[in-house]
Amino acid sequence: MGDHVFICYARQDQDFVLKLAANLKERGVPVWLDQWDIPPGDDWDLTIDNALYDCAQFLIVLSPAAIASREVRGELRTALDENKPIVPVLYQTCRIPRQLRLIQHVDFTARGPDDGAALGQVLRALGVSEPSRPTPKVRRREKAAPARQPFEPEMVLIPAGEFLMGSDPSVDEDAQDHEQPQHTLSLPDYYLTKTPVTNAQYAAFVQATGHRQPEHWKDRKPPSGQEDHPVVWVSWHDAVAYCGWLSEVTGRPYRLPSEAEWEKGARGDDGRLWPWGNQWDAKRCNTIESGKGDTTPVGAYPQGASPYELLDMAGNVWEWTRSVHKSYPYDPDDGREDLEAPDTVRRVLRGGSWDDYRGSARCVERSRGYPDSSADDLGFRLVSPVGSDF
Repeated sequence: MGDHVFICYARQDQDFVLKLAANLKERGVPVWLDQWDIPPGDDWDLTIDNALYDCAQFLIVLSPAAIASREVRGELRTALDENKPIVPVLYQTCRIPRQLRLIQHVDFTARGPDDGAALGQVLRALGVSEPSRPTPKVRRREKAAPARQPFEPEMVLIPAGEFLMGSDPSVDEDAQDHEQPQHTLSLPDYYLTKTPVTNAQYAAFVQATGHRQPEHWKDRKPPSGQEDHPVVWVSWHDAVAYCGWLSEVTGRPYRLPSEAEWEKGARGDDGRLWPWGNQWDAKRCNTIESGKGDTTPVGAYPQGASPYELLDMAGNVWEWTRSVHKSYPYDPDDGREDLEAPDTVRRVLRGGSWDDYRGSARCVERSRGYPDSSADDLGFRLVSPVGSDF
């Protein structure tokens, strides 16, 4: 039998779980987490089963999503059948499974995965009496994690795995030739901003660097009352410059997403037409059908969230990607991700806007623009690789 702690959880809770696992690992706990410990090419189900049967202890993260998960329930049954020592961790208030009601759980609902008192309870339950700490010499050499800045955007983890990219004309009546063929693509973990970059976030860049302001601003300030609207009138070059500045001042790497990263964030892995599903609903996004006639605050349509809880992936503003517009299937190595491509080639725009109809708000819609162009319905969001300190 191994000495590792198997972490059982629902995929919807992965942000909490990744932070909790990192905190435990930092304190010397040999955690086993599927997103970290399944080598490329291995069968997921078989590797998870082997890790579960071989574990020394079983830590289960409880939440409404976990209670509803068939996979979580199955792993719990196996742990019980194998008489594994079980440590229940309560992430969100939910009905405690009958088999765990006589086992004291650790409650993280108040302050999240960085709750020192709750972490201490988990460590004691796992038999780790004192957290392992680096020696002072190592501590002096370690680079301190950069502090979060108030103008930094909120990031959401997009988990590794396959998704369907492009249109299937048998399902999508608006499918276009340059969205085909639909194909399966696999991407690693990455972070994507929850919303487009806002006027307030972009203002910090303009004011700090003297970079040219969007043409409708005055005195390097956005229109009053629109601070939480997505920034517009930004070119691809403006967006790239913002990424470079934000990376420098925060110590975290930011860039524009590829169109593949953007599309997976918008539709998840099930090939849906709009972020919320396959049925159009004008009440879920800001397009011409909504009748707003302008941008709206980011996050104004929470009911239009993507499977990963990303907002404004349909409508409000078109969003720059780093990708050059080329035919499908998508191939990241065919030059379409060349940041040095000349300005005579067009970059892909995604998401539709307040000034477009429903067809442009589909997850697969591929518009395009020259890198030096800008408009009153054109903004962007950011991506950052896993390993960044969020």
